[in-house]
Amino acid sequence: MKNFVIVQNSIKTTYIFRRHYIVELLKYGNVYVIAPIDDLKMKAKLEALGVFVYKLPDLSSLTKKLFCIFLMNIFVLKERLKGSVFISHFLVTALIVYPTLVPFNHRLVIYTEGLGSFFSRRPFFQKILQFLLSRNSATRLFCNNSERQLVGLATDTVTGGIGIELNSYPRKSKLDEIKHYELLYIGRLIKDKGVHDAIAVLRLLREKNYNVRLSLVGDIYPNNPSSLTRRDIDHLTAEFGSYIDFVGFTNDVYEWYKKSHILLLPSEREGFPVCVMEASSVGLPCLGYNVVGVNDAIKNGVNGFLVEPSNITELAKAAELLLDLEKLEFFRISSSKYAADNFNIIPKTRNLVNILVEK
Repeated sequence: MKNFVIVQNSIKTTYIFRRHYIVELLKYGNVYVIAPIDDLKMKAKLEALGVFVYKLPDLSSLTKKLFCIFLMNIFVLKERLKGSVFISHFLVTALIVYPTLVPFNHRLVIYTEGLGSFFSRRPFFQKILQFLLSRNSATRLFCNNSERQLVGLATDTVTGGIGIELNSYPRKSKLDEIKHYELLYIGRLIKDKGVHDAIAVLRLLREKNYNVRLSLVGDIYPNNPSSLTRRDIDHLTAEFGSYIDFVGFTNDVYEWYKKSHILLLPSEREGFPVCVMEASSVGLPCLGYNVVGVNDAIKNGVNGFLVEPSNITELAKAAELLLDLEKLEFFRISSSKYAADNFNIIPKTRNLVNILVEK
């Protein structure tokens, strides 16, 4: 029986995004999680699966953060002495335990699911990151090809995202008629994710008298200076009235895909956007900029369209082309088929488990 250790930045994201392969790994051995405990319910769910969760503090203060990093390194050393197999999904997490996790560790998988805004905007630190990632014995996985080229090696693996449970996002019914077109934005209400551009697209289409509405599913982030504020939301609601809906966070995102016609993802960059995988499975065409991660998920003319980065006018024109029942029906079929062929979590999970088991 092997020991598998997941070194993660959050208990919550560990359960939400890793439980699929955790269930498979438990067939081959014991699974341990080293991550800050930010959600007691998710911790309980992991333990119910049979996972051992190391006790770590939350990150509510600087002192707790430093103590948490110290303990994470101690626990990694403990598991290395046992000969455990490790996987780390986030670069920040891998870096804070780098001294104990990475050197001379042949039983390690580093899965880069996105560089994040810090590294993506700083070429100097990208070179440092490339050195740290490539000069070790780990198996390296990347969600998209652009980031592998940027900080990885040609021999590293590109997975094309973590995948989704297709059964949770079934194709929506055939469109018989459309009284008004529903645009959808899913993500944090911050500049990097393109929330301002999505609203600008609505404004351009409304100025042309198109009968469109925009629903924004996601929260504001008060600690992020680029986030929309409550005051911004009040002003935008006054401007657009019933043609804009700030939904906030929801656990039932499928219902929003089902009632919408087009997904807008004007993000500056992504690791591999989950919302594109989900929307495509439901049958929504996705519109985004031709940037890292987004251009790995959207295939022009198949599950949506890509336009020049930051070109709101072109993004609006692409949306305008899709305001047609026949075109939306084409993408309902095409997008769903593309998702079935490329975004199925089952084969992706199987491949990842095989890599870990063979370590």
